[in-house]
Amino acid sequence: MATQLKTSNGSTYHSDNISPLARLDIPGGGQITIEENYAYVGYMYGPEGTSIIDISNPKEPKVIWTTKLDNPQAHSHKVRVLGDYMVTNCEQRPRAGIKMTKEFDDHGVKIWDIKDKTRPKLINYHKTGGRGVHRFDMDEDYLYLSTEMEGYLGHILVIYDWRNPEKLEEVSRWWIPGQHTAGGEKPGPLKREHRLHHALRHGDHLFAGLWMSGFAIIDISDIHHPKTIGTFDPHPKETEPSHTLLRVPFNIEGRNIALGVDEERPTRGKDTGKPHAPLYIFDVTDPTDMKVLYTHRVPEEGMPYTGDDIRFGAHQFRETLDDTLTYVTWFAAGLRILDIANPKEVDEVAYFIPEPGRGYNAPQTNDVELDHRGLIYITDKARGFDVIDFKR
Repeated sequence: MATQLKTSNGSTYHSDNISPLARLDIPGGGQITIEENYAYVGYMYGPEGTSIIDISNPKEPKVIWTTKLDNPQAHSHKVRVLGDYMVTNCEQRPRAGIKMTKEFDDHGVKIWDIKDKTRPKLINYHKTGGRGVHRFDMDEDYLYLSTEMEGYLGHILVIYDWRNPEKLEEVSRWWIPGQHTAGGEKPGPLKREHRLHHALRHGDHLFAGLWMSGFAIIDISDIHHPKTIGTFDPHPKETEPSHTLLRVPFNIEGRNIALGVDEERPTRGKDTGKPHAPLYIFDVTDPTDMKVLYTHRVPEEGMPYTGDDIRFGAHQFRETLDDTLTYVTWFAAGLRILDIANPKEVDEVAYFIPEPGRGYNAPQTNDVELDHRGLIYITDKARGFDVIDFKR
């Protein structure tokens, strides 16, 4: 549908089928994970690391626990939960006034016992290497980490067996040719920009965003020997780095479908004025031959926040699909709810553009998740946490 900007209070814009329920003024959030009546938020900049938020009353969400980081160079912006365990990343991301140094040692993942949500207990801090873990996926048996490691340039995939949470066992590694510099490989032309952003598991495949190397499908039927079976690189035609690739867990029009998204950079430099970061719809029925069915962009026309100094473009979608609706964060354009029932012509069915974080000139909508009631929760990379209701 065409976007018709409407506002409820002068600073929040949304379609008629969206109702804002609550807003928390918390620091800039990265990933949000929801299990039952709790939301788990990793923070972008520190010194806050991770918070647990009680959402049993969605109109009055309450932060019940927050951990602080000791290292001013570190952040812990990603979090996932499975049962009584919470996993958080550890990565170098110095905040304002703190320089990056090669002596950074707070890399890896932390595993927490969260039986008591008000007093999580750290049970394992597993270190990896380099600048640490950026993103990760997990299931009951394995962690799929995007991490730097000694001897490699940029983030690679390292799979760990975590069935004993107190002692991780490395299973295998996968990387883009050119990353294993210690093995004599020659780096790609953009060096560290050719790297794994993160990988999501579906069956015996991992679907991966590779930053300036596009997307890949990785076969892990033999999990000890991952191998690439399909790739698609939209660069150099598309200028923004490739962020996430997600296999849709059901067929659409007889096809196996995957969603891909690029991430708009905060400063576009020479690419200012070129098309913004999009959402892709892929046909992956043959995983060795990925085909683009549709490329979707949110038009700037009618958006309340525009200009070359505004971060406007796609970032991330909800990494779970229950039906053909996908929930995509679009930085200054907020949350866009899209129906992909026709994978060749995406239909926008709702939008929500939150107020900018305190002290910022535009929202930076970063991540999105739904709870068991169907309510929607979004984080802002700069500042803020919103709860909204969507009527279909």
